[in-house]
Amino acid sequence: MAKTAVMSTGRSRVALGPELRLISAAEGVLWLEGTVRLRPGQAVDLVGSWPGGISPARARVVTWQIVRLVPAGPYYRGACRLEL
Repeated sequence: MAKTAVMSTGRSRVALGPELRLISAAEGVLWLEGTVRLRPGQAVDLVGSWPGGISPARARVVTWQIVRLVPAGPYYRGACRLEL
């Protein structure tokens, strides 16, 4: 099974879908959770749709942490701030 996040030239392309879902979106911050591992400070290109969002959008990971373990491995949650 192919992973949604793909590392390339310092920026990851991350797609909202089965491996990463949107929890909430407000004031330029997207709260996400899923099995995709990101790191704080990392720049990402987000692909998908969210309220008032334009895809793809550039964002920076603000926080990202393990919130529980599932049979597939760690499950993460965190925030990404959209960049203009």
